[in-house]
Amino acid sequence: MIETFFAAVAGTSIAGAIVAFLAKAWIETRLKESIRHEYDQKLEEFKHDLQARHLEKQKVELVSGLIAEWMANPAGEIFSKEYRTRLNRLSFQASVWLPSELAIELSKRLQNKPDAKTSWELILFARRLLTGDSSLGVEHVTFWGLEFEKPHPPAVPIQAPPGNPKPLE
Repeated sequence: MIETFFAAVAGTSIAGAIVAFLAKAWIETRLKESIRHEYDQKLEEFKHDLQARHLEKQKVELVSGLIAEWMANPAGEIFSKEYRTRLNRLSFQASVWLPSELAIELSKRLQNKPDAKTSWELILFARRLLTGDSSLGVEHVTFWGLEFEKPHPPAVPIQAPPGNPKPLE
């Protein structure tokens, strides 16, 4: 009988130890997986936020790039095919990627509509709309106009008239 008692106690102890070990392993695994899941979710949120900020930055760059390209050609000048193609590409990208409110305002500016925002107001409008930041004013946007541009050298170099030798240098 004592042997049976010790056998029962030993069996119960071994079974209890196995159950305790399995319970501990199960709790550890659940805890690790719970923590991993939480960090994976936070990482995905961070990646999503980072991607969204990058996309916002690209949209602001698209607006400022298109306006800069558009302003590079003096009013009334005829566009070269390459320049016109570049403006069309940027304009089409803006129409596809920008929020409609911004795309409409940008289109008004590019078409010189009377109710269009100025280029500076439009840049700041894009900044506010896409980033939520309204801390800059028009006075903070710097623009280098055509008056700061150096005249281009002639396309064909000026040659000395025949019979007049070039001076030796």
